Amino acid sequence: MKYCNVIIPVKYIGLDRLYTYSYHGISLTPGMRIKVPFGKRQVIGIVFEILKEKPSLDYKIRQVIDIMEEEPFVPYETLEVVKIMMEKYYTGPYHTLYPFLFPGNLEDIIPKKIDSQDKIFYLDKKEREKYYFHKEKMDVIKGKAQEKVINVLKEYGPLTYLDIQNLGEVSRSPIDTLKKKGVLYTSYLPNMEKKEGCKPLILTDEQKKAFTDILENKDPIHLLHGLTGSGKTEIYLQLAKKTVEEGGNVLFLVPEISLTPQMIQKLESRFPGNISVLHSKLSNTERRREWLKIFNNEVSIAIGVRSAIFAPFESLDLIIIDEEQESSYSFHNALRYDSREVAKWRGEKLKAKIVLGSATPSIETYYKANKGEIRLHRLTKRPFSGKLPETTLVDMREELGKGNISIFSEKLYEEMEFALKRREQIILFLNRRGYANFVSCRSCGHVVNCDYCDISMNYHKTIHRLRCHYCGSTKKLPQKCPECGSSFIKTFGIGTQQVEEEIKGLFPTAKIFRMDRDTTYEKNSYDEVYHRMQNQEIDILIGTQMLAKGLDFPNVTLVGILAADLSLYVSDFRAQEKTFQLISQVSGRAGRGSRPGLVVLQTYNPENYSLQYACGEQYLAFYQKELEERKQFFYPPFSTMVDISVTGDDPKAVYKYCEDFYNDLVEAYGKTNLLGTKIIETPKIKNRYTYHFQCKVDLEDENLLRLSLQRVLNKYDKLESSKNFIDIMFY
Repeated sequence: MKYCNVIIPVKYIGLDRLYTYSYHGISLTPGMRIKVPFGKRQVIGIVFEILKEKPSLDYKIRQVIDIMEEEPFVPYETLEVVKIMMEKYYTGPYHTLYPFLFPGNLEDIIPKKIDSQDKIFYLDKKEREKYYFHKEKMDVIKGKAQEKVINVLKEYGPLTYLDIQNLGEVSRSPIDTLKKKGVLYTSYLPNMEKKEGCKPLILTDEQKKAFTDILENKDPIHLLHGLTGSGKTEIYLQLAKKTVEEGGNVLFLVPEISLTPQMIQKLESRFPGNISVLHSKLSNTERRREWLKIFNNEVSIAIGVRSAIFAPFESLDLIIIDEEQESSYSFHNALRYDSREVAKWRGEKLKAKIVLGSATPSIETYYKANKGEIRLHRLTKRPFSGKLPETTLVDMREELGKGNISIFSEKLYEEMEFALKRREQIILFLNRRGYANFVSCRSCGHVVNCDYCDISMNYHKTIHRLRCHYCGSTKKLPQKCPECGSSFIKTFGIGTQQVEEEIKGLFPTAKIFRMDRDTTYEKNSYDEVYHRMQNQEIDILIGTQMLAKGLDFPNVTLVGILAADLSLYVSDFRAQEKTFQLISQVSGRAGRGSRPGLVVLQTYNPENYSLQYACGEQYLAFYQKELEERKQFFYPPFSTMVDISVTGDDPKAVYKYCEDFYNDLVEAYGKTNLLGTKIIETPKIKNRYTYHFQCKVDLEDENLLRLSLQRVLNKYDKLESSKNFIDIMFY
């Protein structure tokens, strides 16, 4: 009798662990799907590891019922990465493996061959294949029925077998005949034709040096640090081209969905028909189709946001992570992961080179580069003598002294007038959507909060309601104070909606568009904004941080930053760093074409060092100053820090759980150098209460801290099931 540990597809976190089964008379390999008994039913699981001897368990070991295929369903390298992720992120095996899998239930996936192709791929039974037609084979069409089939596909695009019958009012016969003739094919037929793309740009000497060094140097991780507009993207594209020409595969990550239309356009122009797109706006059908294109080796390049790191490449040669400093690459839920860390582990297992790119790298990444752990390449100039935009820092306290109570300083208003007269485009940045930040009573000071979250609600004028930006709930704008009954209740603060309204009053003939989560919720919203800006159908683009990164519009010459102070005073040791990065990135949208750019930065705190250094993108000066601050207060990269939070329905029970967890961690760690904070309450969100604490230790004690944390987690796993959710984040 032999034994194996199996991953079972369970959604409940408390049951997500490895289960041991016995088997004999069959040969099992890690990664294979097998049918096993689980409770009172039979389920499809995945072999995680083969055990060398019978384990000692407190339950009866049940036997494997059947195998689903002779070859591993999950590659060995993927399972190795899953093991690392489980250890580093303290997540269960199924939740960790899930994002690597085909988008469908394990039970619904069957092996199936396509035509004469030898490669087996996995297809969802519930997935309905859509049919396309070959334009070059139209001469073999005969009869009205076959013409109806083609006409309906021309009108509606790819359709299922049943839809063709219903819309075309035809029987099965003409569809089957066109399939036999090769006129019709399904969405799963590999596209073997690779068209020639447009030619790459000529690299500057500085770009060429970085490009050559990345190619020839054997270091696994590279940091491409370049000013905004210095040509990092062109280096990415030429590295991808070289990789594809040598038969390799490329994974390209961007931090925001808003950046995908621009990058897709650039990749499609260089690699037509050879890319796959992965992001959250795809429908289930589209997600399956894109997954299969990668799995079946139909494409060599995949682009997407955070979760694209799990793209099912059998082999991977180059991973590019643009804007590597962005926190959006990190995900915390039932599955916790950081795409940059997963990229490193996948790169190690698949021998892929990793290129991190940024104008404002994270302090930790640049620190590693300076220590030689990451290969550093710098771009200090914009190509073709392009200059950085000039930055004017406006003290809004002085504007108030002059009697200007507008959102806009005199300087910004004048520059907007000039830009519009020259038919140039303008970006206005405010990292706060809605019309007003909160509603408050001037009599008693009561602030209207969400009923489900301890968060003030934002007023949205377009729907004339208050909306919570955490849970999405809405309610009417009260006419009287719900606390004291006073009618002196008023909206305070500004949001992007209010900026849009004021701009329309100041510049009534200008074409204005607002880009935030309220206007880009539809599937193709980002594509529409990108193409309208590119075609100069928008004069003034107003938006939040989604427009701060990577967007390249040559006709944008003016950027106005309306409230540069918003991110300075959050409770985060990285507040200065995030402010510097955000201001530098949004400033870099100006002057990327042949015309010079200008940035007007409005602030009530002009002396702040992150704002001062953001003027002119003085990254190295900021880095040195921030490093001094981090060292003084023993923050990363000089320490390892962990944030542990507990969330649940009962505030007293959550606090007690968090307190016990902290005390157990201190006891398990043992040493006296564990620096812990008090237990801190965070605002209630969706009727869930959260308490958290942080701990810092010396870098050499990180492994001890991780082992201690694992011992405490094991102890709590053995206790009665709790409704409390524990989240763990390492810095």
